[in-house]
Amino acid sequence: MLEAFPVYSEKLKNERLIRVYTPPAYQYEKKSYPVLYMHDGQNVFNDEDAIGGSSLQLEEYLNENELDIIVVAIDQNSLERKDEYCPWPNNEYSRILLSDESLSFGGKGDLYSSFVVEELKPLIDGKYRTQKNWSAMAGISMGGQISLYIACKYPRVFKDLVLLSSAFYANQEEMENLLESADLTGINTFYMDCGTDEAGAGTFISKEFLASNKTIYKIVKQKIPHAAFEAIEGSEHHYKFFQQRIPALFSFMNREEDTVQIKRKYGDRNGWRRLIKREFRQMKIQDGSFTGDVTLLTMNKVSAPAIFDYPNSKVCVVDNGYSWLQHFPQNERFSLTTVFDEKGNIVQWYIDICLANGNENGRPWMDDLFLDIILLPNGDIIQKDAEELEAALSEGVISEEFYRIAWDEAKRITLLLEQDRFELIKKTKEHRLLILEQ
Repeated sequence: MLEAFPVYSEKLKNERLIRVYTPPAYQYEKKSYPVLYMHDGQNVFNDEDAIGGSSLQLEEYLNENELDIIVVAIDQNSLERKDEYCPWPNNEYSRILLSDESLSFGGKGDLYSSFVVEELKPLIDGKYRTQKNWSAMAGISMGGQISLYIACKYPRVFKDLVLLSSAFYANQEEMENLLESADLTGINTFYMDCGTDEAGAGTFISKEFLASNKTIYKIVKQKIPHAAFEAIEGSEHHYKFFQQRIPALFSFMNREEDTVQIKRKYGDRNGWRRLIKREFRQMKIQDGSFTGDVTLLTMNKVSAPAIFDYPNSKVCVVDNGYSWLQHFPQNERFSLTTVFDEKGNIVQWYIDICLANGNENGRPWMDDLFLDIILLPNGDIIQKDAEELEAALSEGVISEEFYRIAWDEAKRITLLLEQDRFELIKKTKEHRLLILEQ
């Protein structure tokens, strides 16, 4: 079923049509669905609505394949499309590429992204039965650029990204700089492609267009090791070529259920934009009571402090001179982060319940299972994010087995804390000195 309705944006001070596809089963089943957000909405579902007469013809494809997904297509504001899909004013490279020194557009991408995440997504989640923690985004041409920008500006909102023939040329340098500092750890799947003949076979623009995409992908690949890129031989910048890549739009739905949804977190916390200047160390420790990786992240300078508001106290966990010591014990279902202030005093122990700990190409990681336990120096034990675990189960993000594992481990660790038998906590100061002395 396809419906359309206008939405006024307070961010953009204008109105646009929103087109929403719901699968046939939506009308009689009560389950929730993942959501794919797309730009250039006029060109998504049907040719009769398309600008230029050619669309992806996605309504027909979805009906034929009976995919369990909601697709939200956001109409472009044609007069300001380039302004809204470019976060910054176009640069000199774009004027050279297009041989137009007077070319001037862009700069409203930040407002547009705020509209999508802060106004439209809450509206969609309230109006439809969505899996709020499973939202994907796809874009074509400049729609690809704004999709990647939104993922950087709002980390962990959109878990899957699909970028087809993305046009980064107007903001190439700015996008590269943004990606270098972006937190992309919340991205589960990432696919991008580009034709070899976007502006015609053998043309200068086609070569530069492909090179632009490859440069962006190279940076993304450093942040998302499982990211995928494809250079499509002979493909041009037109919807008759984009139509051939429709299956790629839904490739993220083919992931194995249990591995798809678990969030992997790395000890080095690369891309954390709050950190302006940092030092990072790691080592393997085996001392009888502990075997595994240990990391130490020292925050020499931060953009702003972070303060956790607990029931009986407020605790600063991020500030200049603070450090986080994180343990990744082998064959355990928890990871322990000890927060030290600038004087080396412990301000809290933070225990993440996880499915597993591991090491990927020298980077310690844990697969997070939502539940957390905090121990404060005064002895207070605080359970955190139980509602996230419940939501993950109800929305199909995790299986009942993983739900049970999380609660069993949380109860086990809480009991050890109450009985003062969680031995690793007693080793944190010793291990911090050990890693500092290496």
